[in-house]
Amino acid sequence: MGFIFELSVIIKLFVIFLFIVTLIRMRLSLGTALMAGSILLGIWFRLDITHIFSSVIQSVFAEKTIMLGLLVSMILILSHSMEKTKQMERLLEASKGMIGDARLNLTLFPALIGLLPMPGGAIFSAPMVQVIGSQHQLSAEKKSLINYWFRHIWEYWWPLYPGVILTCSLSGIDLWAFIICQFSLTIVAIVAGYLFLLKPIYFITFSESYHTVPGASTRVLKELTPILIVITCSSGFRLLLPPLRGVWVGLETLPKETPLIIALFLSIMWVWCYNKVASIVVLKIVTNRSLLNMIYMVAGVFIFQGILEDSNAISEINAYLITKHIPIIYIVVILPFLVGWLVGIAIAFVGITFPILISLLVGSGMENYILPYVVLAYCSGFMGVLFSPLHFCLILTCEYFKADMVKIYKALWRPCLMVMASGLSLFFAIRAFLG
Repeated sequence: MGFIFELSVIIKLFVIFLFIVTLIRMRLSLGTALMAGSILLGIWFRLDITHIFSSVIQSVFAEKTIMLGLLVSMILILSHSMEKTKQMERLLEASKGMIGDARLNLTLFPALIGLLPMPGGAIFSAPMVQVIGSQHQLSAEKKSLINYWFRHIWEYWWPLYPGVILTCSLSGIDLWAFIICQFSLTIVAIVAGYLFLLKPIYFITFSESYHTVPGASTRVLKELTPILIVITCSSGFRLLLPPLRGVWVGLETLPKETPLIIALFLSIMWVWCYNKVASIVVLKIVTNRSLLNMIYMVAGVFIFQGILEDSNAISEINAYLITKHIPIIYIVVILPFLVGWLVGIAIAFVGITFPILISLLVGSGMENYILPYVVLAYCSGFMGVLFSPLHFCLILTCEYFKADMVKIYKALWRPCLMVMASGLSLFFAIRAFLG
């Protein structure tokens, strides 16, 4: 059995990835899959039980683990609160009175839902797309594609998505630097959606489906207040912190996630007060099992990262890549895409592959180029997620509209290819800028 420990580091990691993905496909939680993969990783790289246990404890109680767990939990609490109080539903209803063009409403509803991370959130906007699309004889596949694509246009950079937060936590990249770089991909996604999904149906005569209603804009802004609080307060607090640090020394030690946590807290309080949420409902929201599952998953990600570092697996990978002359850019593109496609969750490809990718970059002396490589890896991984047959939004959307999955894939590759090409261009542009 000794030969098993002598296998190539690439074979070992491939088997561990396969093991993790298999557990996820067997309906085990991502946290459990990562925990099991971490233990296998530690044993296979000859760490003793004491060392593995120590690494697990240090990872669980690390500041970044606690802060990210808190951040993700608050995002889910805000999402569940807006869902339970029907505030998002009222927002969508109010927008009908603000925009009369049915074509804009086809994309507006999924895009608005996309501002609030919800598992399978595409199903929430599907009824609105169904009503508008059916009025204009759109096929089930066309309605599915529009609903699915525009639901995900923000996920490249929107700071409420756990995958974005986790990416910045693992890589050490400033959140606003990541947002500025990734924002252009949302623009490209909107253009791609227009060119490949909306433009082909423009020959259809769209009548004005809704009459604009006076005061609709005010209603939309009121219902959108929780999202606006998060954006304005997190930005404001972030701008205020540097000058305040010179006045109060204690601010120097505050975690960088603090502004967003404060903004989320204020937003949650506003939702509860505005909607007069009963204490029993608040209790149900904050004790939702999905919160514990998400915290468990975050812990699993950092445990995997910790054991990966402690096992010296990264130095072995570096040595292998140097020996085989394999360019890192190939790994950065292929690995996140494959994991994203196999798992269908953005936070999964980030949590599984980014610890290795970032360690590879640092180990190769490329610390100054982490930003462009992370941007490329995130773009590639998210394309894998959009193509994944396990992506919950895709499954629910196709089921709701009774669409043919094969036809969906035949149309989906074009806008995805355009976004991926833009991601590559963005990578080379940032790398050239950094010198």
